[in-house]
Amino acid sequence: MQVISLICILIALAAMMYFGYRGTPIVLVAPLCGIFVCLTSGIDLAEGMGTVYLGGFGNWVGSYFFTLFTGAIFGCVMTDSGAARSIGLTLSSLALKFKGHEKIAALWCIPLLSFVLSYGGISVFVAFFTVIAIAKELFEKMDIPWRLYGVGSLGVSALALTMAPGSPSVNNNIASNYLGTTAMAAPVLSLLAMLIAIILGHIYFSWELGNVRRKDEHFLPTGAEIAKVDLLSNAGATGEFKEMNIFVALIPSIVLIVLLNLVHLPVYIASFVAILVAYVLFWNRLHTKVATAQRGAVQAITSACTVALVVGFGSVVSATTGYQVILNALAMIPDNLGYFQVIIAVNLAAGVTGSSSGGLSIALDSMSDRFLNVLHLDPAAVHRIACISSGGLDSLPCNGTVLNELAMAKLTPRVGYRPMFVLTVITPIITACIVGLVATLVGGM
Repeated sequence: MQVISLICILIALAAMMYFGYRGTPIVLVAPLCGIFVCLTSGIDLAEGMGTVYLGGFGNWVGSYFFTLFTGAIFGCVMTDSGAARSIGLTLSSLALKFKGHEKIAALWCIPLLSFVLSYGGISVFVAFFTVIAIAKELFEKMDIPWRLYGVGSLGVSALALTMAPGSPSVNNNIASNYLGTTAMAAPVLSLLAMLIAIILGHIYFSWELGNVRRKDEHFLPTGAEIAKVDLLSNAGATGEFKEMNIFVALIPSIVLIVLLNLVHLPVYIASFVAILVAYVLFWNRLHTKVATAQRGAVQAITSACTVALVVGFGSVVSATTGYQVILNALAMIPDNLGYFQVIIAVNLAAGVTGSSSGGLSIALDSMSDRFLNVLHLDPAAVHRIACISSGGLDSLPCNGTVLNELAMAKLTPRVGYRPMFVLTVITPIITACIVGLVATLVGGM
């Protein structure tokens, strides 16, 4: 029965990836796959969906809704005021200063912009609206194939979400709750991870641009659909856009980071204060003050429900006998390779759920006691390695955020997914393994 259950879990995961890749909304696929797992694993359907599935859904929303809620509103205020666009235009203008290397500099501007926005507290579900607008203008001007838009995922989905010390990301918040750590956990390992990811990213960027030169690729034809959309006129404040000073634009984000890491306020309270600061600073630039906050609230509800529906599927999986096979296999890994248990456990959970935050929650809920009290691993190192690992297999084609961003960029997964796969699947896994090896040899830092 355990083997059959495990096989059916893999079938359900394959179905989520297949239908997600084909464009079927994950909010429909996840509950159906949950029902399939219940029926094929001997779990009573009413118990599995009514208690286990909804229990996972409700627990996740109850724990992290306000983090998403305040983050989304903050992102909308920064976007509608023009602060986010001002930051983007300042960063993208740097590409033109690298004579002879403009294209690779332009590619780097997109993950840099994504990182600055996300590390500054703008939710990933909001940041890509500004990133797409700036990337379109930059790629068209530099004649870079639009299929490479996904390079920005290195900045947000890898560096800011999982690796950067002190990030206000929901993943940092989840790890802190389970491990009793802070967002600044293992800063040396964090910076090492960022360095490795940046090096791997640069190698990949250079390889892609080599392909572009050999094949004589241009912004078109992959940019044909996005070229029809006027994004930039809607990326900032209503009316004629006036770029603001970069330092003024960054003040609310700086306030958020300081309150989170130096004052040690909960992330949603730090975000709330940052929202108030942004409203005060940008009051005259916000022409629809209530509508801006309302849009952020609606986005938060949508995002929270999307992630929670996938977490519910993961909760059903974790209740099966097939999942116990996976846990037993993890327990067979030698204790002196304990950090690799963290990498494997979190990646498997993130892959099964198609969600970095959902997978991280499930893995730490199941395994954190073993990591800390059986293997006696350093909590800070577990925090950082688990966060990095959560950004690995989560980004397979069943990830709703990946599919939504590609749709917003007017790219099909077949055309635009490769950069995301390399930078948010392969790169985090390699990075986590190297960081895990370092932590094993010299301990958490």
